[in-house]
Amino acid sequence: MNRYLKFSPFYFFCLYSLITIFFTFCFNYILYDDALYYKSFEETLRIDRIAKIIEQEKFFRKIGYGIIPLMLLLRAFFTSICLAIGVLISEQDFKFSQYFNIAIKADIIFLFELIIKINYFSIFGADSLQEINGRFLSVLQWTGVNNVEQWLFYPMSILNVFELTYWILLALFISNYTKKSFRSSLSFVAKTYGVGLLLWVTLVVYISLFLI
Repeated sequence: MNRYLKFSPFYFFCLYSLITIFFTFCFNYILYDDALYYKSFEETLRIDRIAKIIEQEKFFRKIGYGIIPLMLLLRAFFTSICLAIGVLISEQDFKFSQYFNIAIKADIIFLFELIIKINYFSIFGADSLQEINGRFLSVLQWTGVNNVEQWLFYPMSILNVFELTYWILLALFISNYTKKSFRSSLSFVAKTYGVGLLLWVTLVVYISLFLI
């Protein structure tokens, strides 16, 4: 673990971004089949409209590859800021760069989510776009999108195995830095990143209910 955390955050981020772009390309190439679009929209849209959506999606996915590093960076910064605010309140002697290092190193769990999704849907297939677009091993996946209100989609998708593992990794890495117990570090993660995530989910739900 020490060697992993000591690896340069800059070089790690560059390598992590390239690997994520590669597997995102694999995800798009393997899973986004035209037939899946027709299967998903055939009851609600005309064929020509579906064909137009397919072309638009292909265009935006190409642009998306260039945005991936920025998205990874923003996610790591969000976590870092949440943790850093907790440090200021508790008056601990900890640098922001250390929390950024922890956040970007823990973020790798979401790459494994992507890889597992590629393998799972390559083997078992998908019945709709919602399946492959949704968070894997989440509460929403288990309950099914047809059984919950639409505004609950995002909060229920956040509750997933990989998000839980992210919390555990954050706590493990913080514990390694501070030499405090894992339980104490996990409590710190819940009080900082957990609260930040709750506020973010609340904002997304509010926007989906009242502004869209």
